[in-house]
Amino acid sequence: MLQIAIILYTLTCLVSFSSAEVYKWEDANGVHLTDNASSVPEKYREKVYAETSEQIKKTTPQTTGISKLNIPAVVDQINQVQIYQANLEQQQRRAAEVMRQQHARALTANTKNLDNSLHAMARFTAKWLLIAFILFIVWVATIVDIVRSEFESPSNKSVWMLLVLFLPLLGMLLYYAFGLTQKCNSMSYKDKQEERLSRLRPRNSKDKDFVI
Repeated sequence: MLQIAIILYTLTCLVSFSSAEVYKWEDANGVHLTDNASSVPEKYREKVYAETSEQIKKTTPQTTGISKLNIPAVVDQINQVQIYQANLEQQQRRAAEVMRQQHARALTANTKNLDNSLHAMARFTAKWLLIAFILFIVWVATIVDIVRSEFESPSNKSVWMLLVLFLPLLGMLLYYAFGLTQKCNSMSYKDKQEERLSRLRPRNSKDKDFVI
């Protein structure tokens, strides 16, 4: 509305300026123009007044017609510009809203992926902690078993203890594969002891393989 008022004021000023009386005469010194009737020499006044009146009659309808025709067109153009600006602002707001929604969806997807990764990592960590805890219990039980057991040779006990302490996994596997048979309470050790004792016992003369 402010733009419309400024344009109308400008057009009014132009119309008023165009409707002002300008007096023109020509003498030996050249052509003279003035808007003050009293400054026109007396011998030229009648002629100048007549020409000025005739000029005003010719230009006034045209000026009025121009003002009547151009003001609605200018107002219509201003309305079109305002409508275009409003549509442009609405499109910008829609684009900003779409970008905001896309950013929100991307943030939600990233948050979901992060949560899934954390859950998978937590499950993986819990699984390996459980395995490590079980291996630790087996390791401690193996050490206790070595300490409480008697072996055929005292050096075997020391070897198995050092192997299990410094190489836990490999030491435990080797101990349960080969070390158990070296203990004094193992079945193989008892069989060996029985065989040794049977050799030391005196044989009966009635046996077929008895030799004097």
